[in-house]
Amino acid sequence: MVTYSQIVELIIQREMGIIGKQKLMEVLADAGLDVDQSGAVKTNNVNIGHVERLMTKLNEKYGLVTIMGCKIAVGRKAREGNLALPAILR
Repeated sequence: MVTYSQIVELIIQREMGIIGKQKLMEVLADAGLDVDQSGAVKTNNVNIGHVERLMTKLNEKYGLVTIMGCKIAVGRKAREGNLALPAILR
């Protein structure tokens, strides 16, 4: 079963390669997500709203390249779990 926490962790993995760990950790905090240094999500009950806030913050700070960098992989993972995605990732 795929969860939104796994979706966020996939986004974290992809974005570390795009904007780097330091900048990503700042965006995660702005989006209200608590993660450990390895990128594992510690926030409880992660939902589609968390994914939307994270992607919106990434887009605002670093532009569309951050969205495009994870869109396909996140879409595949979401389809595996039959999870809806926010408009920014569709």
